[in-house]
Amino acid sequence: MQKIMHDNQGLLSWMPKMEQTTFDVSLVHFLLMFGYKLFSLFYPLYLVSVGISIVHIGSIYFLTYFIISVSCFVINFYISRINPAKMAALGIFGYGIFALLMLLSQNIFIFYAAQVILGFSAAAWLVSLKYILMNAKTENHTSSFGWFYSMPSYATAIAPAAGGLIIWKFGFSGVFFASVLIQFLNAIYAYFKLRNNADVISSRETKKLTPEENISQLKKYKEVFLILNARKNVLTMLFFIFGALILGGIYRAFFVLLLEDLSFSQEEIIRFMSLLSFVYVPFSILVIKLMDRIRKGRIASGGMVVEGAVSFLLGASSVLSVGAIFILNILDSMGALALGSGKSAFFAKKLKKYKEEASTIDSIMTTLGPALGGLLGGIAVSSWGYQKTFMLAGAVIFVAGFYSLFLKFEEKRK
Repeated sequence: MQKIMHDNQGLLSWMPKMEQTTFDVSLVHFLLMFGYKLFSLFYPLYLVSVGISIVHIGSIYFLTYFIISVSCFVINFYISRINPAKMAALGIFGYGIFALLMLLSQNIFIFYAAQVILGFSAAAWLVSLKYILMNAKTENHTSSFGWFYSMPSYATAIAPAAGGLIIWKFGFSGVFFASVLIQFLNAIYAYFKLRNNADVISSRETKKLTPEENISQLKKYKEVFLILNARKNVLTMLFFIFGALILGGIYRAFFVLLLEDLSFSQEEIIRFMSLLSFVYVPFSILVIKLMDRIRKGRIASGGMVVEGAVSFLLGASSVLSVGAIFILNILDSMGALALGSGKSAFFAKKLKKYKEEASTIDSIMTTLGPALGGLLGGIAVSSWGYQKTFMLAGAVIFVAGFYSLFLKFEEKRK
């Protein structure tokens, strides 16, 4: 694929540039998401069908994402000792173990053990792949992360339809089995493809850290905080971004249930989400192109404004047509891409000398936000319903995003 793009540079000159490292990491991310999204879209529907309450669904999402955020911090101490390609492969392999456990047993203990494995595995590949990208010698980190964050949407363009067909023919056992095969093969591919990558090799520190050096590594987080706090409004901006990630967690956990609440059948949800991601592909490329021309500090702000507005309007979905909901979701995906890419590029720029800490903090924010979103969303939906929850959360994030457009990040005066 990379060779095809290289051989047709003239025809593809309108495409955003993709360096080799960006391509390798993005392809691994795509395969990982494809294997996971074969069944993940239907997971909330499945949980409801077996009698799990809305609040309990929120707590399950919180458990998984909370484990991811804690594991990100732990993995930070090992990412400098182990080739990040190995850590990424381990995380992808863990996704296969998760699907295998779901396939072999429905015991409640096994179910929660699988969530723990999934959480640790997600942290392993997320920190590792982001670390590789932050360390990569790329012309534009925003574009690189734009490609990276687009991969789940590209996977969603085909995975739910394929997964739905497998479920229809073989049940959930069939789709879990397919996911096991994909993740195991992808783990092998990731290890052998990325371990010899020049950017991975240059990022690796082979020495083992002593206990004293571990303490010194902890002190780096204090230094990171001082760096972020040294510029006016940076922490305020990160607080707003974290709030938008919480909103994203509410969307991720409950949007398909919102569609079901609007009388969508499972087949209609499958068609809706598959078509949505398929149509979104060219729009994501447009967003990546636009991000090259926009100030990095404003990319995340624009994403917040769009996501907040869309969430508020989706709260009024009882009076919206299917077409309007479809268009709003295209806009939401564009806003989420801008938010995620702008956030990661922001860390890469502000913390140039702290790549490991930057990738860890970025990953913690990316996962802890949705964790709280799932938990708080479950409580809010149970009390207020889907529509009021989406409207209130959207209004708050819209105001925060609009305000952040006017923030300045100059150095603080002493």
